[in-house]
Amino acid sequence: MSGLSPAEQAQINISVGGVVVSNYFSYLTMGIVLSAAWIYFSKFPNDTWWLRSLVILCVSLCIGDTIATGVWSYDWAVANYANPAAMAFIPWAVVVEPFLFATCGLTVQLFYAWRLWTMTMKKNWILPGVIGCLSILGWCTICWQVNILATHKLISDLRLLLPVAWVWLGGSVGADVLITSSMIYYLDLRFRIKRHKTQQNQASYHAPRRFRQIIVWTVECNLLSLLAQTITIAFFNESSIGFSFVMTNMVLAKVYTFSLLVSLNIRHSDNDHGTSDGGFYSSRGRGGPESTALSIRHGTVAFPSTQVTVDIQQETTANWQAKGPAFNADEI
Repeated sequence: MSGLSPAEQAQINISVGGVVVSNYFSYLTMGIVLSAAWIYFSKFPNDTWWLRSLVILCVSLCIGDTIATGVWSYDWAVANYANPAAMAFIPWAVVVEPFLFATCGLTVQLFYAWRLWTMTMKKNWILPGVIGCLSILGWCTICWQVNILATHKLISDLRLLLPVAWVWLGGSVGADVLITSSMIYYLDLRFRIKRHKTQQNQASYHAPRRFRQIIVWTVECNLLSLLAQTITIAFFNESSIGFSFVMTNMVLAKVYTFSLLVSLNIRHSDNDHGTSDGGFYSSRGRGGPESTALSIRHGTVAFPSTQVTVDIQQETTANWQAKGPAFNADEI
């Protein structure tokens, strides 16, 4: 350390400090994800196998991401602190971590694409297809970046990533924006529009509480991921902040996994009204106004991501005036 100039020491402190502080946020968000995962497995021990596998996959990616960034933090802050020769090379965690958070993001975005396809009664293939294409585009871009990191050794080579990083940002953000706007439309706006056309003089429609919760959580999580990705790209070339830009990278996988877990945990548990059959909710045998108010039923479609039960009905003017959309608002 005594052989370093003040400028070199200051630059090392900025770089190491950025990695260490970012790692603290990584641990914090990992704890939040583990808590949400515990809630999920406690509430839905009999959920369908593929949903449990999806949660296990995303949580495992988060754990791997946290371990990798923890090793990187230890390597720079303890084992090779103030060693310019060691810090000049790209740590293996920098190569692995982008692939982990990109795979986690791809998994969650494809899950939301499937959920939107189910919400459209499996009729709208275009919207989920566009979301899937944008998600895969972002993931492929990250894979290209991982290849560049694996074939280049020096930290200074990180600048090679910036031009293509905008493609990743565009694909990932585009998918998040489509998911958010589609959730708002299918859970709220389309009912407002339909009611406005049928009952223009009636009071304005308010989405059921469960629908509003899904909308709020989806918007908040997607805005957080959008902010994280934008900060990463915007501050990538700012040498004055060192490696502080990696803070958002280190929490991105946790943000996506938390969004998935919130979407699943917002449902009623197996011990609530009705039963959960592999993640699908059954309302057979339930009484009460919500299950009997709309009388003419042709079928029920349920999907595990939000467990919204859609009652396909012959909706009369009186139905809309009294109840609004043909959704059971509590079965989410």
